[in-house]
Amino acid sequence: MLHGFVRVESVTQIRVLIHGDSMWPTYVDGDELLAEQYDSQPLEVSDIIVAKHPLKPSVTVVKRLREFLPDGRLFLEGDNPDPTASEDSHSFGPVHLDQIIATIAHSRIDNR
Repeated sequence: MLHGFVRVESVTQIRVLIHGDSMWPTYVDGDELLAEQYDSQPLEVSDIIVAKHPLKPSVTVVKRLREFLPDGRLFLEGDNPDPTASEDSHSFGPVHLDQIIATIAHSRIDNR
């Protein structure tokens, strides 16, 4: 007799290594994080995003989602309060959804 079911979804996890101080104090240089591959799941303001740098295709950035813009693009920003410490949407502009690679899955691998 079937009393219920469990829905299982395939989620691809990606390891992310933080380089630099743009996400300080949330993450520091050398932190290794787990991220979930982005597959059109809903995003919320304050989510931490892994994205392709819009002006440097070989660069990947980790930034916080600060705002959804009316044209569907996202404004991403580093957590570091020093405005010169982060290259983010202030310098490279908003990003399109197709530039999103993953979202951070809330924990460091080393549990610091």
